[in-house]
Amino acid sequence: MRLTVFGSGDAFSGCGCNAAYGIDSSVLVDCGAPVPAMSRRAAFDLRTLRLVLVTHFHADHTFMLPIVLGAVAVTAELERPDLTIAGPSGIREYVLRLVGDGYGSHMQELIAERVSPRFVTLQDGSDEQLQGYRVRAHSVVHSLGPSLAYAISDTGGATVGFSGDSTLCPGLHRAINGCDLFVCECTGWDGPVPGGHMWRDEVASLVATYPATTFVLSHLAERRTLPGALIAHDLLSLDVVAGDRA
Repeated sequence: MRLTVFGSGDAFSGCGCNAAYGIDSSVLVDCGAPVPAMSRRAAFDLRTLRLVLVTHFHADHTFMLPIVLGAVAVTAELERPDLTIAGPSGIREYVLRLVGDGYGSHMQELIAERVSPRFVTLQDGSDEQLQGYRVRAHSVVHSLGPSLAYAISDTGGATVGFSGDSTLCPGLHRAINGCDLFVCECTGWDGPVPGGHMWRDEVASLVATYPATTFVLSHLAERRTLPGALIAHDLLSLDVVAGDRA
């Protein structure tokens, strides 16, 4: 399994693009970064995109979705892609509204005709087989609900997790448990952060609690270091093997 970071910055920093991550060339987790532009630099072919997972509905995690879906639509004239979009309750209505607000009814119709994505609603405890991956969803506490963390496994058992935006909460711990690698937000460095986010000391406690899991810190206001963790940057790419833990 290969993880590609398209966006490592928080909502308003100049540290990196907004949140978006690729798995292999099939899965996109969140879509705040300009994925069509970044994907070309990362050799991530949107024509092979099969699954989009959304953690929550904040702008810095979702507002580039109309551009991604439009890019898929305009390259899908000859063969309709098999695309699934999954996320919290309301995912279908939210995505369709984004497309309509961004590009109007013409693009909604084009995406419906050429892509016709399947929408799947996930909630706390969901354990689904989606496009060849096992996806487990865990409810986490953030300023906007519902919000989900994910653990995603390939057929070989390699597992990558994503916190989305979260506080320290039981759902976050459930998501981390068993992951080979976990992409964890670390919005603050010097103290607690308002709005349902984590900061350095909280993340350090997770790193200490799960020594078998490699932590990649993202959603950064600035790029510093934390012992025992990797610090994400845009276009970082990592290969993950089942049981290959720090």
